[in-house]
Amino acid sequence: MLGKTLRQQRELLKANDRSYSLRQVALRVGIEPAYLSKIERGDMPPPGEETIKKLAIELSLDSDVLLALAVSANKSAPTLRP
Repeated sequence: MLGKTLRQQRELLKANDRSYSLRQVALRVGIEPAYLSKIERGDMPPPGEETIKKLAIELSLDSDVLLALAVSANKSAPTLRP
């Protein structure tokens, strides 16, 4: 759900401002575009708190909501047993 929320907001902002491309947002936040793409698709676990807060600021989202979504995603992720 975190990735979906990030992508929806980024695409909404991009409709009016092309500087919200995946590449530009990732670079402004300080992460690789491929990593942001994987987060948005749900192919990677949520990033750390600092990155989530940067994404929240960049995308004009509530950081507390994003952090809650990240915690929820971590809890629902399957765990591997040795």
